[in-house]
Amino acid sequence: MVDNKKQSALVERLNIHLRKTARQLIQFETLEETLLFLVNAFWKQFSCDYVAIIFREEDRLYKKVAKGKGELFESIFPLHHTGCSPRFLESPVWCYDIIKADERCRFYESIEAEKFATWFTVPIKEQDSDSYGVCLVGFRSFVPLFEDANRVFVEFGKDIVSAIGIAMNKQKEKKKLEGMEWLQENVSLGSSLEKLVGSAVERAGKGTEAEAACMYLFDETKSCFVLHPAAYGFVTLPTAIQIEHNRSLYEYFPFLDRCGESETTVPLIVNLKTVGVLHVKKKQNRIVTQEDTELLHLICSHVSVLIENARLYKNERESKARLAKFMEHQKELVKQTLIGEGFREITSSLSQMIERTVILFDRFVRTMDFAPIDASEHTIQSIVQKAEARSNEIRKSSSMEQWFTLEDGSEFGLFTIRGGGELLGYLAVQIQKEDVDAVLHMTLNHALNVYATQFIKQKLILDAKDQVKESFLNQLFVPNMQDKERVIQYANLFKLNVFEPHKVAVISFSFEESIEKESDLMEIEAKKTLIWERFREHLSRHYPSIVATRKEGLFILIVPDQGGREEHFEWERVYCQLKTITLSHEKGAKVYLGISSSTQKIDHYYRCYKEAMQALKIAESRFQHKGFIDFDSLGSYIVLSNLQDTMIAEQFIDNYLSPLLKSSKGKGKELFDTLRVYLMMNGNLKETSEHLFIHRSSLKYRLERISELLKVDLEDAEERFNLMLAYKLHDFYRL
Repeated sequence: MVDNKKQSALVERLNIHLRKTARQLIQFETLEETLLFLVNAFWKQFSCDYVAIIFREEDRLYKKVAKGKGELFESIFPLHHTGCSPRFLESPVWCYDIIKADERCRFYESIEAEKFATWFTVPIKEQDSDSYGVCLVGFRSFVPLFEDANRVFVEFGKDIVSAIGIAMNKQKEKKKLEGMEWLQENVSLGSSLEKLVGSAVERAGKGTEAEAACMYLFDETKSCFVLHPAAYGFVTLPTAIQIEHNRSLYEYFPFLDRCGESETTVPLIVNLKTVGVLHVKKKQNRIVTQEDTELLHLICSHVSVLIENARLYKNERESKARLAKFMEHQKELVKQTLIGEGFREITSSLSQMIERTVILFDRFVRTMDFAPIDASEHTIQSIVQKAEARSNEIRKSSSMEQWFTLEDGSEFGLFTIRGGGELLGYLAVQIQKEDVDAVLHMTLNHALNVYATQFIKQKLILDAKDQVKESFLNQLFVPNMQDKERVIQYANLFKLNVFEPHKVAVISFSFEESIEKESDLMEIEAKKTLIWERFREHLSRHYPSIVATRKEGLFILIVPDQGGREEHFEWERVYCQLKTITLSHEKGAKVYLGISSSTQKIDHYYRCYKEAMQALKIAESRFQHKGFIDFDSLGSYIVLSNLQDTMIAEQFIDNYLSPLLKSSKGKGKELFDTLRVYLMMNGNLKETSEHLFIHRSSLKYRLERISELLKVDLEDAEERFNLMLAYKLHDFYRL
């Protein structure tokens, strides 16, 4: 045992050493220098085998600095604060102190695992303040400890806290000064946006010893935070974060102004408005300290205004450049309308200007031209199919701009081309709607005007050609042709060989009574013209040998007569196509087609025109279910067409059929139709009843009633012929 005098002397010497050490601690500038000196002082004074200083940061304990071998002890760090009993953080503990069961913690167990023969811990704290941590001193061989030294170490722990506080403050101030100096050297008012952001994130990353640092800038037009490409370290965050109104920024950046976590986000604020955020992620097992957040706020406050100004300047400069480019585009597109005959040059130029795939549709949403930019054939087909499938909806829409989404998630906009208040076509552009800014909108609007000009230009040319064509073709359909040689010359210009056999067909359109009541004469004619132009375009693509024209409000086709058994089926196909086109415009519309016999020479065109007109009348009155008929199939109607005195025909019809039409009780039309079918079936009661879907007894009753009204014997062949002739005349004269 050491006597009291020696013990007092040792304690006094220890006290003097620790005081001297404490005085020396305050001379260091950094925390690392202070702690390293402290460890070396313990090591030298006590000749110990292990010294470690453990710091507490938020809810974890970290080994800050150590000397000697203590692998088992160091392996537990970082350690959650619950793994260390508060006794070690609040008061000195000696190896021979009694450790209660609730004080046996992981920290204590790790010290025991090192099998120190002697050890003691010193808390790093001031009185009535939170503990900064704990200092451990260990000996592999036995060293006597003095109880009175406990008090000395408590006081020394207070001195360590003061020294650490001074060192940390010095370090903070130094880091701030370094940060300010660095920012002043690397960031200036004239710096580019890339340099400002790059410098800011680099300083933030290095100053906080972070694993990664990056900056988001807010885009007001798209209402989202966009990740700037200049970053420090490896960043795995999304490139854009969409923001919804009336939602807190914390919902998008959960580490906003957080300490004690592995990440933090600091806002960049200019005039009380958030223009961006600076995000930092610490290295593994490290947390963001208060010192780190102070540095980040310093950086953000210094560069936020500079970054916002640089961004505004950059946007202004880019807008001016794009406007200048837009003017060049405008000149180029106008130039193409002057030198080009079609749309190929305009479409190709526009596609290259905006670097997007462009597809031109006519007013019926049919593809006219396209120019691909990095688009597969499948994508172009998808756009065309989508537009054609929605053609009815598109044409009925009054919007100048419609957007559609393809199966792969890409979008395309469909822009309406109008000129002089008339729909001319549509322009499809493959682009995401959010990517269309003000300058691109101006470019597209100008392109639409250029397309409209080209459409009108082509329409004027076509109208002029049509007028010339109609002028000379009308001379074919007059009784006495004045200048055959001139007509032949014009016919050659339009690839019509008038010396080969042709047939003349006349087309008529009619609408439901409700439509005609709601529309005036001009509207009705406009509807007919629209259908005719659509059909004429169809003919030009599929039947280029057919010549289409108009005469006195009638629609006429001149068709090469190839003869043969398949001719009827060809006319049926043409009529079905005409009917489909007609119904696509007006659901209640009807179309009829009358076809002449074949021309043999140029003088026959007038005769064939008259034949087609007569066939058209019969188709409208007698063959409504079929819709078309050729003159050669009219049979007795051909003879009737040559009757000159219509008054006699009208009197004949009146004598035989008017009693049926004027009969009482509203049965006139029923009896009128019954008699027609009966005559067509050659008086066969069975076939007549089956055709009319009535019972045979009902048919007999009707026939008796008809005989009474007409005062004729239906069994008489002569009377039946007269009745059939009356029906033929009725159909022919459309009475």
